[in-house]
Amino acid sequence: MGCCLKDRDILQLSSWLGEDCHFKLLYKISRDGGSAEKFHELCDNKGPTVTIFYNTDNNVYGGYLSRSWQRSGGWITDGSSFLFQLYSNRKWNPNMFEVKDTDSNVYFDEDHGPKFEDLNSFSGIIEKTSDYYEMIKDDLFRNSYYETRDNDAESIANGHNNVTDLEVYLVKEGLRKPWREPPVWKPQTLESLKKFIGSFEPNEELNVPEVNILLVGQVGAGKSSIVNTINSIWKGEISTRSWAGSSEHSLTTSFTRYKIRDPSTGTYLKFRLCDMRGLEGDMNVKSEDIAFLLDGHIPNKYKFNPAAPATKDTPGFVKEPTIKDMIHTVVFVIDGSNVEVMPDDIVKKLKDIKEMLIVRDVPLMVFETKIDKVCSDVDKDVEEVFYSESVKSSVDKVADVIAIPRSHVFPIKNYEKEGSLQTGISILALRALKQALLFSEDFFENQS
Repeated sequence: MGCCLKDRDILQLSSWLGEDCHFKLLYKISRDGGSAEKFHELCDNKGPTVTIFYNTDNNVYGGYLSRSWQRSGGWITDGSSFLFQLYSNRKWNPNMFEVKDTDSNVYFDEDHGPKFEDLNSFSGIIEKTSDYYEMIKDDLFRNSYYETRDNDAESIANGHNNVTDLEVYLVKEGLRKPWREPPVWKPQTLESLKKFIGSFEPNEELNVPEVNILLVGQVGAGKSSIVNTINSIWKGEISTRSWAGSSEHSLTTSFTRYKIRDPSTGTYLKFRLCDMRGLEGDMNVKSEDIAFLLDGHIPNKYKFNPAAPATKDTPGFVKEPTIKDMIHTVVFVIDGSNVEVMPDDIVKKLKDIKEMLIVRDVPLMVFETKIDKVCSDVDKDVEEVFYSESVKSSVDKVADVIAIPRSHVFPIKNYEKEGSLQTGISILALRALKQALLFSEDFFENQS
């Protein structure tokens, strides 16, 4: 079974706790490693928690602690603690096992992971063997300290405590409300987005074969990484079409229109991601070049000269561009982690470009990058993005600085430290790309 709490699980746990609750993931053994040290680092002194065991036979069970985990204290008594079962051999089978009248039922020790009487996890360091973690099974659901009634280790856990994952969630009162409606974080959502983008066709009446999406942003904001992220999603593995990374000056020096190929069909998708030199202080792109870009005069692979703009005599200069040569949507790429300290000259340049877009009726949106640096919870789990007050605050700040609606600012995370694709990261990127394509349709309608 999938290793995460489902809506049904949350409702059931809330029912046992006697109030509406939401649950924040603190520790996940497959993500954070199987060490007691790491468990205590992430879970101590946080408040009440639930620990979830995901058994290899699709049994899901765990324990509730009403106090905070601690590195020391030995055996303690928690009269509000209980053990529980959620699934039995994949089937929904909720059972709550209340603590008996006993002197001690939970163990605090720096060398142990979460440890309840009748339900233990691990001590010291535990490594994954084959596809599971072999947790301690001694005294498993023995009906000594928790009232399991007719249930035992065999009926609850198939007689063993081997798990594919173990999670510890902080229990917080009240239902959690997102600041923006989140997507359903499932592979089906990702496939639906890919289907929409893969079948997208630009305006036929205007004879436009591909949508041109221009990426504009400060050096280091992640423009080129967006190209790599989108290409990686379609390729199915991490790829690098464009140079990306840290540098004193822009790694991108030329105007490049990137096509993305769909391997399933062997054809190119109906949009081009247009990358340009990053904005930077004295080496900024000339306003004349920006205007030429928007109007379709600048040829592919044109190399920007910070000292002088293009002219009609520039090799490849398109003297009579048509609508297919123009930019149809502009995306400002802004680093959400440093929007508070974005240089005044960069802000002014972005606002100047915005004025050019207004004159030309070209839609504008923002991809806010590096949200993992804005919020540590998002760094651990990108699906927390629409619950993060830090990300919300940065989105609000970006919208205020650029003076656009907040709904036009899309928080995303580029593939940067990941070695493989992740559903959540891909969903955020494709949701933003889908909106850029929809904005291009507004541009075409304004040309009709």
